[in-house]
Amino acid sequence: MKTILLHGPSGCGKDTQADLLVENFGFEKIVTGEMFRTMYDMADIDGIKAHETWGKGIFVPDDITYRMLPKWLARFNPIKDWIFVSVVRSQGQIALFDNLLKESNRTLDAFVHFKLSEEAAIERMALRWVCPNCNQIYHEKYKKERVQGFCDACGMKLTQREDDKPERIKSRLEEYNRTIQPILDEYRSRGILIEIDASPSIEEIQKEIITKLNL
Repeated sequence: MKTILLHGPSGCGKDTQADLLVENFGFEKIVTGEMFRTMYDMADIDGIKAHETWGKGIFVPDDITYRMLPKWLARFNPIKDWIFVSVVRSQGQIALFDNLLKESNRTLDAFVHFKLSEEAAIERMALRWVCPNCNQIYHEKYKKERVQGFCDACGMKLTQREDDKPERIKSRLEEYNRTIQPILDEYRSRGILIEIDASPSIEEIQKEIITKLNL
């Protein structure tokens, strides 16, 4: 069973690429953003604490994130291939993630890092829309819905997230740039770092990922 971690700045398309791997190769997708939103809606105490920082565009503290993740992983099939998305957001989370995988009898096979300029990231995020019911993501330029303003999957009216507004985007990018280099250095030293240019089309990026992951 494969275990892959995708990471990159907001707007780089990592969720879209993960969804394609789920659709085409049967991976299960594990996303902290979905975890924070769902557990907040469930009135989980750690979900409420996470929302206090995450809702402001600031990374959730390590201890809260990694108290939530073991509970969240119970939702997923332990013998299937897993894709984690942005689960390691700081240097301190590397060891925590290692321990989480060890408890699930897994090791990380690849850390896939998407590279994208700040200007491109802001443009992409400003044009992103999401379904409040099933969390499907759409984009005015890269992934349009079939009926404008409504989710393809469930028909719900699309909205924009509070954290996709320009000031929130800039805050998240600043935090990302502050934390990313030690993470890259660690996974490069392990020989599992794969870097992907996130500026081409969705199809081109997916082909490169498939090649580099030997899928």
